[in-house]
Amino acid sequence: MQLSTFLIDTETFGVPTLLVEELFRPQPVTRVPSADPRLEGITNIRGKTAVVLNMRRCLGVSDADESVANEMVLMETSAGLVEEAKELGLEAFNDPVILRVDESTSICSVNPKTIQPAPAHVNQIFVEGVAKSGDRYITVLSITSLINDILHHSSEN
Repeated sequence: MQLSTFLIDTETFGVPTLLVEELFRPQPVTRVPSADPRLEGITNIRGKTAVVLNMRRCLGVSDADESVANEMVLMETSAGLVEEAKELGLEAFNDPVILRVDESTSICSVNPKTIQPAPAHVNQIFVEGVAKSGDRYITVLSITSLINDILHHSSEN
């Protein structure tokens, strides 16, 4: 399995590469009143409205100062999933979702059987586990679980 990796603060996170459509520079985001704070807002991407998730807030990391460069990661929609992704059981949403990250880093290959469960102290349900690639550890995230968590919290308020 290949993971597209990105940095938040000094930590490396990854999502399955088959779920990533493209990376691009930040663009303006319109805030959504009363939305979950992890939802940075919405933006237009090729004529469609996309939800922008602030990954720093999702992971409980303080907002970056202006000197930290950031990028946007457009996740694949369910209509765009390739057959290989479906065979692996990967899921996507119907509408576009964008992750705001500090910096995209690389694509690395990991054996799915070597992904360890999330450490006991990690309480975010969207952390699927930890993979090792070379001398670094990558926290593997489930964007579907993250969005479902945001939706669940929104329905409670």
